[in-house]
Amino acid sequence: MLEKSETKTPVAVAVEEMLSGLPAEEEEEVSAVAAVVERRHDKEKVYLKGKDKIVPPFRFGVEDVATKMWFHKLAYPGQCLTNSHLDIIFYYLRKKGKYAKEPKTESHWILGRLNIEERRMYMYNSLSTAMKDSAAIKACQPFAVLLPHFFALFDEFKKENKPVCLDPFEVVKVDGLPQQTSNDCGCFVASFAEYFIDMKLIPPIFDVEKHRDRLAVLFYKYARMKEVEFIDSEDEAPPKGPKKNLS
Repeated sequence: MLEKSETKTPVAVAVEEMLSGLPAEEEEEVSAVAAVVERRHDKEKVYLKGKDKIVPPFRFGVEDVATKMWFHKLAYPGQCLTNSHLDIIFYYLRKKGKYAKEPKTESHWILGRLNIEERRMYMYNSLSTAMKDSAAIKACQPFAVLLPHFFALFDEFKKENKPVCLDPFEVVKVDGLPQQTSNDCGCFVASFAEYFIDMKLIPPIFDVEKHRDRLAVLFYKYARMKEVEFIDSEDEAPPKGPKKNLS
């Protein structure tokens, strides 16, 4: 069990709450992972050789996680999130709303939000400079041009009772967003999307450490619940067979 102190970090509080719901034999493993999350350094290898493995791997719908470093990179500010992190995070966010899966090809994550009613694409950038904003808008332009054609092809405009218009969507930069100071753009993107889906305003002051701790603990807790209690979300659960005719 984590040692109690006068001032506890968000992850320490969350882990203590999590431990209260697990069998005693699980506490040592969870505490060990929490201890690594609590370390404040940026080393690529924080585990001894052979101690980084998760056996069996945690299964997260779209991908398995087989290393503890996955959680360390998610929890520790300044660590770049990978395609794996964003794929898994947005896989579960889609249960709240729809999103477009776009592989990361550059060194920066941005969030794009499409409003069909307004014919606009809103661009959320946590690293807003003239150069970064220009590059982000440029990255959004192909979508702004092509999406109207796809919508026309699949009769989406008719479904919405709107006239067919193939003009490009307008790309609008969202101002007044909290800005990152390190390599935290992946966490900002995930949190911006979650705020929007939950219909909450994005606060001007953004505690990235708190959000990273929350995501790391939530995913670890969910993975352990899947193993210990055989819990799955609806999308991950095996399909049900046809109902038997009892007549």
